[in-house]
Amino acid sequence: MFRAEYFFYRSKNSIIHRLDPRSKLIYVIIMFILALARGDLIYLLIVFIISLIPIFLGKIFHNFIASLRASIFFIVLIILINYIFSFNIFLAISLTLRFLILISSFIVFSITTSPDDLALALYRTRFPYDFVLTFNLSIRFIPTVFRDAINIIDAQRSRGLETQKGFLKRIRNYLPIIIPLIVVGIRRAINVAESMEARGFGATKKPTTLYELKFTLIDYFFIISSLLLFSLIFLI
Repeated sequence: MFRAEYFFYRSKNSIIHRLDPRSKLIYVIIMFILALARGDLIYLLIVFIISLIPIFLGKIFHNFIASLRASIFFIVLIILINYIFSFNIFLAISLTLRFLILISSFIVFSITTSPDDLALALYRTRFPYDFVLTFNLSIRFIPTVFRDAINIIDAQRSRGLETQKGFLKRIRNYLPIIIPLIVVGIRRAINVAESMEARGFGATKKPTTLYELKFTLIDYFFIISSLLLFSLIFLI
């Protein structure tokens, strides 16, 4: 059963959740490089197994399984297309493993990182505050818009709207869902803009922050381990 909460950040007491967003970003970059560096089946299988370690440490294995279920169409498509054009099942499996590595590393970063911590990390790395705030609001509104869409679909279905039968009919019947969703989004954006104006947004060029991000021993250990893994795999 599809559960939307599997794809959004939830606070948990785990080592990965307590890491600094910048250290997790370094890990994601390293995993992306490792996934794209070589195409050997054994090599990608080892990298994929290693990418599962932060998933278990972060207690997000159910989120990873839900992501695999949501991506099953793309996984099957990758296997079929590569096998049809190359007639090499090992190449198809290798590209599938590469896709799974990218998914697992992105899941570790997105689900275990608070939007507030991510915005603060971007601000501390000299990104413009306007960009950071816009980015943070866009991330925060994704779950909200998703829940609004589910509520509107349920409300329209209770009124007899059919959204399960017929491809063209489904597209036509989704108009009573899209229009209320856009209206609700516009109203919410206006409320946010008025709230920001009431709180004096833009009054200072360098706003202060309530919390400070600091690297801990766990962050340094995580970064060093990722770099050592990166070097070891390339040396082997």
